[in-house]
Amino acid sequence: MSTTTPLRGLKSRPTDGTVHGSTQMKRRKFLQSTAAAGLSASPLGRALRADEPLTLTPQDYEGPYYPVGAPNHTNELIIGEPQAQVLTLRGQVVDVHGNPYKGALVDIWHTDPLGRYKHPRDSSAGKRWDSFLYWGEALVDDGGHFEFRTYIPGAYGRRPAHIHYKVWQRKKLRLTSQIYFKELGGTRGASRSPSLGDLQIVSLAPHGDGLKTYLQVVI
Repeated sequence: MSTTTPLRGLKSRPTDGTVHGSTQMKRRKFLQSTAAAGLSASPLGRALRADEPLTLTPQDYEGPYYPVGAPNHTNELIIGEPQAQVLTLRGQVVDVHGNPYKGALVDIWHTDPLGRYKHPRDSSAGKRWDSFLYWGEALVDDGGHFEFRTYIPGAYGRRPAHIHYKVWQRKKLRLTSQIYFKELGGTRGASRSPSLGDLQIVSLAPHGDGLKTYLQVVI
């Protein structure tokens, strides 16, 4: 099976179109950091949530390769020994006040590190990896948190590297969007909502032998 070269030098629904500027962005990033540190239930976290409402995560294209067949009811997309750099994707689903969006199911799918989907309409050359599921799901905990273990997706065509995802609640679709990576070029204009594209960009950081990132989803 092919392997990929690790990334080097590395130390997330429709909206009304309102952008709250740099203050809003800084507050969103700070809420992400408090959630990642387990502080979202603290007095500070509650005070922040009571302030200015968060901007809704923008909708993005589903794309032509939403998986077919039975879903993989697992957040572990890698089978056996990793064949490329591992990505630990963690995040939280919240409402506009920063409260956990309980009962949500996060559904992700993306290319393998060589830029290929596992879909009958993807004509990219090469055998798909048997040790990679390409599609997975995670039920959030009571704090709205989720986690996946997967690979850094490969770019294909003119599109930057990205992860597709949907958020469901009680079997009703609440959001379809995409995740882009700052270190891999961001959205490169590919987001469906260019003015809100920064809300879809995450940063990568070292994590063991792989990388990690954190995404806040606001519904």
